[in-house]
Amino acid sequence: MAVQRIPAVRAAVQIMKDEGVGTVFGCSGAALLPLYAAMEAGGIGRLPVRREEAAAHMAFGWARTSGRPGVAAVAAGPGAARLVTGLHAARQDAVPLVCITGRADTGPDGSPHHATCRPPDLVRLAGPVTKRAERIEDPARLPGAFREAFRIAREGRPGPALIDVPAEWAVAEIGYDAGAGFRPPRAGPVRGAAPRPPVPASGVPAEIAGLFAPDAHVVSGTAGACARSGPPGWEVPAAIGVRTALDSLGEREAEVVAVIDSQDFPALAEELATAAQHAVPFVLITLPPVLTPPGHEPDFPDHVKLAEAYGCAGRYLAGAADPAELRSAAEWARKEAVSTRRPVLLEVRAVQRLPLRFRAAAAPTLVLSRPGVAAVRNTFGHPPGLFQQTVDVWSERFLRSDVRKPTSALSYGRSPCRSPR
Repeated sequence: MAVQRIPAVRAAVQIMKDEGVGTVFGCSGAALLPLYAAMEAGGIGRLPVRREEAAAHMAFGWARTSGRPGVAAVAAGPGAARLVTGLHAARQDAVPLVCITGRADTGPDGSPHHATCRPPDLVRLAGPVTKRAERIEDPARLPGAFREAFRIAREGRPGPALIDVPAEWAVAEIGYDAGAGFRPPRAGPVRGAAPRPPVPASGVPAEIAGLFAPDAHVVSGTAGACARSGPPGWEVPAAIGVRTALDSLGEREAEVVAVIDSQDFPALAEELATAAQHAVPFVLITLPPVLTPPGHEPDFPDHVKLAEAYGCAGRYLAGAADPAELRSAAEWARKEAVSTRRPVLLEVRAVQRLPLRFRAAAAPTLVLSRPGVAAVRNTFGHPPGLFQQTVDVWSERFLRSDVRKPTSALSYGRSPCRSPR
């Protein structure tokens, strides 16, 4: 093709289309308006995000489900520093992300016109938690930077890359040859998520494993053989990314279930409003805090009312003692999510108490990922077909401080496995 004179950001959008990007998870910001306008003209959707950190987690869910790098876009203001936690989690879990930060116009000395609100140096801030972080200083560099960012995010051990784009360079015209030495990549599984064999659920009540469809996509960091190393509340935006990717692949009937510690849920709960506004349905289950003794469960906030405030439905569950109630609640949640095209919350306020001997009997078939917790292996990032549910096994021995320390077999608060190198 002949070289064309087009805005630099239009070339960047064409490269994103070549990479198979269907949705960008982006926050609002004046510096990003040229990018969003070019995306709309180029046929790439945008899911508005309320917090910068959530954009990275949504892109994470998209990447793990679609097999292609996820893309997040945020304005390079003070709030952009929240990206670091999401980028670090993607680096630890070997998930390919490309993060675009839009910088406001700068003055002759390179500083922003609004000197009273200086953004952080995102390139230096993100450097230690990304495979590459680059600030665009020449508009002609933008297409090459985007191609390299996607290549670096995919190749070797996958991970995140960041591009900092000044608004004035995004709209500058450049010479661009769309077909110059570029082959679109093939979609494939994220190598950081190697398939693992199913773990049988013997020893755990059958009604727990059978609450949802066998091929449900479960998003959880509460427990598991290799639970994701995300910060509190990451499960909500990640589930949004998974659901969005499934819809883009034509799998609208697939179920998405997010399981989250009730203490972590409020951290990014406002993204439920994003899901409700843009018809992103999934089932969200909150479990009591693992390390909270019986009778000391927190009463505030009321998570069902919080979900309702964001436009979602919710229901309380007394616990796992009544299989019929569990099945009925799960069926209601599935139907409600499908009919409303919004998230639905099931809050479990208590879980079944089991004797200490349960751990020994279940050891051959279950993975213990926290002291005092037996769990079916986490399925997020693994082939669908498993369901995770934690079961409380509190006892007097566990409540003593001397047994809460990590051992060679159990890791306190994290899975003992490590990310692939």
